Amino acid sequence: MSLSARRVTLPTITPIVLQKRVIKVYSEDETSRALEVPSDITARDVCQLLILKNHYIDDHSWTLFEHLPHIGLERTMEDHELVIEVLSNWGMEEENKLYFRKNYAKYEFFKNPMYFFPEHMVSFATETNGEISPTQILQMFLSSSTYPEIHGFLHAKEQGKKSWKKIYFLLRRSGLYFSTKGTSKEPRHLQFFSEFGNSDIYVSLAGKKKHGAPTNYGFGFKVQA
Repeated sequence: MSLSARRVTLPTITPIVLQKRVIKVYSEDETSRALEVPSDITARDVCQLLILKNHYIDDHSWTLFEHLPHIGLERTMEDHELVIEVLSNWGMEEENKLYFRKNYAKYEFFKNPMYFFPEHMVSFATETNGEISPTQILQMFLSSSTYPEIHGFLHAKEQGKKSWKKIYFLLRRSGLYFSTKGTSKEPRHLQFFSEFGNSDIYVSLAGKKKHGAPTNYGFGFKVQA
């Protein structure tokens, strides 16, 4: 019996090379540090890298912030976010910065969710009889079927106008709505305001000074590019 020789062609394997970028991260004292990082580095990875380089104690509160001084907004970057992707959405003329500092409330929502939602501002889909554990609250917010409704008054300003109005808002899984008639929740009185599936939420740094807001405790959201 003769065996004929066969030529086997192996598939060509193309190595994946991650490009490296240099980013600048600022501390609270405005000193900065340049880091050469791969394009897939996350916010959590940057924090870990800076903790190691500075010999800090990792107490899970170190956070990366996106700072937008031209519009007076700032936000906590989530651990999984790709830093280079965030930077790519910055305009060439914008003097935006990344800050590395502690945020002791970073994971507070998961530890004590009841602090974020007073009973008079939350409507649950099921009857709770006033007794609900923090774990149940968290499960409701993370569930696709029992997501509660959050409602209350906010000051809002229409684009192009200077005056702020106190309006009754409702936050639902489908987005943020406001009532055109007092605190009515009837569908005919609710107007869609925004959805958050493709937006980042920012904290206002100087609402009164920069935007003429009635309070410094404000927030804004920006659609991702």
